[in-house]
Amino acid sequence: MRVFERMRALRAFENQHLLFLRTDGCQHLIGEIGHHQGTGKPLTLKQLFLLNIGSIATVQRHLRRLKELGLVEHRRAAHDQRSVELALTPKCIRIFAKYDSLMTVKPPAPRPAPGSGEPLHVCGLCNSDAGSRQLLVTFLADGLKRGDKCVLVAPAEIRNEVLGALPDRRRSPRHLVVSEGYDSTDAQLAFYKRMVREAREAGQKLRITGDMSWVLSRNIRVDAMLNYEKRLDALVRQVSLRVLCIYDTRHFSSGDILHAVKCHRDHSRYPLVLG
Repeated sequence: MRVFERMRALRAFENQHLLFLRTDGCQHLIGEIGHHQGTGKPLTLKQLFLLNIGSIATVQRHLRRLKELGLVEHRRAAHDQRSVELALTPKCIRIFAKYDSLMTVKPPAPRPAPGSGEPLHVCGLCNSDAGSRQLLVTFLADGLKRGDKCVLVAPAEIRNEVLGALPDRRRSPRHLVVSEGYDSTDAQLAFYKRMVREAREAGQKLRITGDMSWVLSRNIRVDAMLNYEKRLDALVRQVSLRVLCIYDTRHFSSGDILHAVKCHRDHSRYPLVLG
């Protein structure tokens, strides 16, 4: 198991580079000095003595050891030459940067689904027309570049702006289908299923994106919209689609958006797309 390999790697690194941390006092000193240095407010010697890490003699002994190891340095404060500031040396910072990289768990790459590629159903958030347009254009442009069949669902004004910004649209007009959305979620999902069949017949992958303001323009209730998202998520898994749903925070309440995000099964694997 990977966790045990990681444990072995950490232990080997600690034995080679971090033996000084096995002394509680040195560990405490490194932590406090590094923390204050990271905030841009270096710890002074006087402040260090007030942390009750140990007696002044004990703290001085630990400091002396860390300086001999080339891990801590001191300098006169720029604002007050009478004060001595403490800092971790570049050598020490490099050691802990490497340690941090060993501790950081990198999630394994998701396994591609069979057939038309990895299914994906994610939520995008924006708070402006420009933000929505940017997310839609980026998602569609990538699909057109790959030769995917793409579907754009958005109110007319947003749709026209997106189409005008797509660089590959004229070169591949048959790869892009646009819709202002249907009057019911049943009809909208039936439309998607028709697009799935057409993409399969053409030997293409299918990606769908939409500005969810279309449901408001069609007077679809929020509860119906959330049920639609759940049904769309099931369709994504069944036929392996890539879908991006854009929610403008100006048009939906925070509660509605939270429920919508939870309808996107991939929201825990992928960060929200922001625009």
